[in-house]
Amino acid sequence: MKTKLAILSVVSLFLTACGGGTTESATSDSNEVPAVIQAPADPANAGYYIDGILYTLVNGALEQAIDETETLNKFKLLDFKASGDINTDGTDDTAVVLINDAGGSGTFYYIGILTSGPNPIIENTSFLGDRIEVKGIEFVDNKFEVTYLDRDVETSFDSPPTIEITGIAELDPVNSTFNFSCKDAAGICL
Repeated sequence: MKTKLAILSVVSLFLTACGGGTTESATSDSNEVPAVIQAPADPANAGYYIDGILYTLVNGALEQAIDETETLNKFKLLDFKASGDINTDGTDDTAVVLINDAGGSGTFYYIGILTSGPNPIIENTSFLGDRIEVKGIEFVDNKFEVTYLDRDVETSFDSPPTIEITGIAELDPVNSTFNFSCKDAAGICL
């Protein structure tokens, strides 16, 4: 038991010294225990859950062999990034765009969100599209919005994307998961 407490103490001191978190003090007339509030992770060195699988980027990228073949499954963080307090805990959260190229004809785009606080959201990505063109990402009205160009279902992937879509990420009412939706003027988003 003493070993576990010693390890927890060292980890807490390390995180605080490295800026990995802050401690909120309880009020003097309260019997509450101080809570550790985590700052959001560095997006270039963070984990992203895609279809229930964790992919951890190092310096903004990850390459993995696919089923013992020479083909690589590649992930890369793009330069698009926005900050805002989506979970209303007083610390900014971060939204980014990442791509996945699994060696086939598609390049798949995702929005990824890294939250702060004692209860970070684990399922933190949503698929945006295949071979789209991202225009920007921003924090608006307590939501992250990514604007991108896509195609309708009848347009070939050989044609450039031309329909503007806004992908929206917001927390559900109990702050336990993200709801992802989109809007456009062409009726692609239903």
